[in-house]
Amino acid sequence: MELTIEKQQFLRGLARTHGVADRKSSMHILSNVLLSAEGNDTLRLSATDLYLGVTAVVSAKIKEGGTIAVSARTLFDIVKNLPDGEVSWKLSDSHAVELSCGKVRYRIPAMPGEDFPPLPNAGDADLVELDASVLADLIALTQYSMSHDDTRPHLAGTLFECDGKVVRMVTTDGHRLSKAERKVPGKGPKGKMKSFSMLVPHRGISELKRLLEDVKATKGKGDAETTIEIATAGGNAFFQRDDLSLSVKLADEHFPPYEKVIPSKQSRTVIAARGPLVEALRRISLVANDKSGGVQLIIEPGTLRLQSQNPDVGEGSEEVDVDYAGDDLRIGFNARYLLDALGALPYDEIALELSGERDPGVLKPVGNGSEFIGVIMPMRI
Repeated sequence: MELTIEKQQFLRGLARTHGVADRKSSMHILSNVLLSAEGNDTLRLSATDLYLGVTAVVSAKIKEGGTIAVSARTLFDIVKNLPDGEVSWKLSDSHAVELSCGKVRYRIPAMPGEDFPPLPNAGDADLVELDASVLADLIALTQYSMSHDDTRPHLAGTLFECDGKVVRMVTTDGHRLSKAERKVPGKGPKGKMKSFSMLVPHRGISELKRLLEDVKATKGKGDAETTIEIATAGGNAFFQRDDLSLSVKLADEHFPPYEKVIPSKQSRTVIAARGPLVEALRRISLVANDKSGGVQLIIEPGTLRLQSQNPDVGEGSEEVDVDYAGDDLRIGFNARYLLDALGALPYDEIALELSGERDPGVLKPVGNGSEFIGVIMPMRI
């Protein structure tokens, strides 16, 4: 195996893959990145922890093909600190590679590429195409309420589904829930969007977010929207574009029946400017109880008053002008839960829908309510 590659190309491929390599695994091979030199101009880099798999393809000048596995962290750190220019890479024997760039020389231990576990393959599974921006928006609107508790795998992920016309993501940690959806044009087989439903674990969502951030970072001004191909096969989900692919082992669990959690009708609707409400919540949460984080909302016609108190810190209150003409109501919420939901929304005005002091609150963007719904359970204060 022998090749030359520009440092920035090499670094780009390693940046996309090295984070997936499992340095804590008892299987030493999993802490490595697999490098496969193919044809005359393709270097394929792959990493996996047996749950996630990432493959990046970069351009290189291949003198002799082959495969080799090298420590992902070591190789990334070395290439990151090399001077700009062309990097030469040569397999010196079955246990080491020689890397050079300018006056810099390294000899790095390696493992045979044949020892690297094969990554899942989508095979001939039907592919669905979605705009990268749509996927990114759905994650941004729902990731905050996703549980990261691996002891509850039915919650520690995102329900990602499509009914043929609408693509949707739903998350919940048991205290709050968010649902975001977008109407999508038919981009699947025969021009129709294929229906699907999958529960993607939180680590898979985090890696998918990185993939989408990479798409955004490499997109030039005036470039057409990048599409991501999506497929499911063999208990895995696949997200891929021309030079990058991600496989995720899906959770074999049933997501809670989320529609039963979302109130069908609320008796009170408070319209507020998102910015001032966020700032007021941040200020009043400074004196909230450290454990509960509770803030009380006192709602009266035209006014929303936020108040909280902590015997060890003090108390505070602030009024926010709102559009409301209903009956008075006092209700408590965890301030962080409210701030997380409001922080995920890119809209100027929000609607807070309420019924009673023990009923869940519902957050929606004004004028776009069908595309996002955030549900937050109340608390006694």
